[in-house]
Amino acid sequence: MISALRGLILFVLAMLGQWWWNTHFSYWGAAPQFLLALTVLIAARRGPVAGMLIGFGWGLYLDVARAELFGASALVLTLAAYFVGVARRQIDLRAVGPLAATTFLFTYAAFLGHGLLGLVFTKSFESPGWMPLLLTPVLNAVAVTVAAVVWDARGER
Repeated sequence: MISALRGLILFVLAMLGQWWWNTHFSYWGAAPQFLLALTVLIAARRGPVAGMLIGFGWGLYLDVARAELFGASALVLTLAAYFVGVARRQIDLRAVGPLAATTFLFTYAAFLGHGLLGLVFTKSFESPGWMPLLLTPVLNAVAVTVAAVVWDARGER
């Protein structure tokens, strides 16, 4: 019961944090995508199924928050959690370095996934722009590193 309540609180606080940070601290369109970083972290720590469920819920939130190509964020976050769950069998994602590198790469994969889904459904490649493309992967790697340190310090493995 307590674990489910903590999970629900994390779910809601992450959405509020994503909204707040993007509203107040987004410069040149670049801001960390906390929900992607946390989806990768949860899939690395708890497994692909938990990551996919959380990622799908956060993806729906992102799809509702920006009214472009509904369902793309839910699909991208769900696939990211699945592939991180597969990768954790081959890579030690408990270590912070490989986790940050994986998040860095999955940020580019998420950008590419959104762009390709836009190309298929709206006939235009949805690009975030140059600054977000260059800065967001680094910001996500930093965000997942901080989240992993906090996660491990609390003994949440």
